[in-house]
Amino acid sequence: MSTPMRHGPSQQGRTPSQHPAAAPTPQASTPFSNLQTGVALSPHGPRSSPQQFKRSPATGTMMGSNTSATANFDSPSAAAAYNTLGMAINDLNLDNISVGGLVAAAGRTDEEDRKKRMEAVINALWAQNSSRVSNQGLERLAIHLNLECLWEDVRGAGENAKTLIIAGQTMGVEVGITNHIVHSASLTYNESIPSLDKHVDKASAILLKDLSLAPGQSPLTKRLTAFRANLERLATLDRLSVSPGLNCHEAIAGIWESLERLHRWDIQKLHEDPSLANLSEERLRVFALCLRHGCPLMHTRGRIGLSLDYWKERRKLASTTVETEDAKTWGILIECAAATGMVYSPVRVSDKWIGPDIEKSNLTDEEMISTTGPILDWLEPANTLLPASEETKTEPGLEGTVGLSGPKTPEVVFMATFDPPVIVPHAVAMEIYKISATNTPLSNVTFDALMFPIAEGDAYDPSEPREVTFTQTVPTFAGNLRGQPQAEPVLKAHRNTLFIYKPVYGQVINHVPFAHPKDLVTMLPLLRQYAFLSLLLTNSLKPKEGKPTAKEADDDNDIRVLRTRRDEFEAFMSQEDDKNVSDKAPKVLKVDITLTAHPVPRLLLVFPFKDYTANIMIEIQIGGRVHIISENIFQEDKGFTSNSRGTQKRTPQDWANALETMEDIGAWIEVIKYTLE
Repeated sequence: MSTPMRHGPSQQGRTPSQHPAAAPTPQASTPFSNLQTGVALSPHGPRSSPQQFKRSPATGTMMGSNTSATANFDSPSAAAAYNTLGMAINDLNLDNISVGGLVAAAGRTDEEDRKKRMEAVINALWAQNSSRVSNQGLERLAIHLNLECLWEDVRGAGENAKTLIIAGQTMGVEVGITNHIVHSASLTYNESIPSLDKHVDKASAILLKDLSLAPGQSPLTKRLTAFRANLERLATLDRLSVSPGLNCHEAIAGIWESLERLHRWDIQKLHEDPSLANLSEERLRVFALCLRHGCPLMHTRGRIGLSLDYWKERRKLASTTVETEDAKTWGILIECAAATGMVYSPVRVSDKWIGPDIEKSNLTDEEMISTTGPILDWLEPANTLLPASEETKTEPGLEGTVGLSGPKTPEVVFMATFDPPVIVPHAVAMEIYKISATNTPLSNVTFDALMFPIAEGDAYDPSEPREVTFTQTVPTFAGNLRGQPQAEPVLKAHRNTLFIYKPVYGQVINHVPFAHPKDLVTMLPLLRQYAFLSLLLTNSLKPKEGKPTAKEADDDNDIRVLRTRRDEFEAFMSQEDDKNVSDKAPKVLKVDITLTAHPVPRLLLVFPFKDYTANIMIEIQIGGRVHIISENIFQEDKGFTSNSRGTQKRTPQDWANALETMEDIGAWIEVIKYTLE
């Protein structure tokens, strides 16, 4: 079997008569018979080699010399050809340059430029991520990711039934495909490792879903987008693994083992809370996800890999579960990355990052004084060492020489990727980077500009106050508040205006390296604080798919888009003077929201209430909890609430808990107005 890269013997220096396939009569030389020279000088020509040029003895002599003679050509007919084209030889500025040097130098330059252009084109095509599911598409994807491919025919399953085996050094993916339609997909590992084997079926189901046709879907519209993303993650871990010594898949699974034991311990502690006695196991999992140490999930939401989820939309609703996919989820994706250009703590392969009892029992005096809750028994696993390669093994007699030691730690780190990225002020970003021992340059963009990007062409001065205005509809269920069933909501129109008087610089946290799972657990309270703040601002000041437009609630409102001062001016100038028309239009509730992002995120809410103005200052505390700092309306609340301690008078903190449940400032204000007005 011939090797694809095998070459025949060199033909350099042989005359035409020495070539077995040479024609008995050589062709006559014409002005354009030697077009290879022109092709060699063109960036679009094929790869050139010295054997492509026929040379006279004089020319051959000059190929290897640096003589100062003028340029020579293949034959006098070449000069005639240039003259025919109206080009004088002197116009080419070829004095003192030999043809051999010209072709060789230009060839090398053109080859490099052509290679760079081709790589740029290929990268641009791959960036489109538009490949379709097919035999050729799957094979091209695997080759692009530097994975091995092997096709096997499936006997007895039809003429075009095949199995594609995509293999790396630690894992493999087998895809069953017939006539470009995938009917099976499975993930396998080269070694049987219990911590990996327990998740294989779940990963295989995700891969099959990525490649299978949806009901009624045409094969022409099935793309490799989702499968490519998951295969890239597998290929990255495979490429970073070193055999023997380091299996990055096993390292990720080991972290899941420790975090899962911590999650089960959290649920056990929640069972002991009397106020949560009536909650189901699934509801307690959601509470542990949002209030305690997060919830580790392997291969979830269509993504292969480990995610430590720490916040979830609609977390207090009974219908929300850990696996609910239509509720937005904040998580930390735990991956591996090459430790290039950074001071790092190398990856360690272990499933014993925390003690078997989870909680530390023998506390020191300092821990007993400083603690306000249980102290987790975090452990430090031993370093993972790679065996010495043939190049780095210590030579006899040089055991003490620096740089020739045997085993070494891998140049791989754990990487935490925030999904979605979290926007925080600089002070919080520095705290997160300090936890992960990372030095990352901070941005010079303000927090509000990251949260609400400046429209292209708009003037913006970070030192000046800023306003963001947005008109939205708020669904209300007044009947339910009265104890009457109400299936369809009544839509109320709100015009929300966000004021930022003291801008602070912000940072988008995308990913940070970490050395130990405890680093991630330490970050969770800060991440929850700004995740909930972003949720409140998004629900009040950004469009949301599936939510009714403002025009459905009030014809006098604009559509749900961000409004500038110019928009407000044009709306004011276009108002009709007909009082009868304005009387028919429902009133729009104007809500002013003042944001203070540092040192603690606070929102001042101002809106009409009875015959005066309501002012409520809320603070988003560590862990995403809401606390009402000040208000001027709840003293009129005569209502009562029922809880585990019985029936008690409703307090401002009960209203804060209601905002945590609703996660929508507009809906919360409507409930306040309906209840208290």
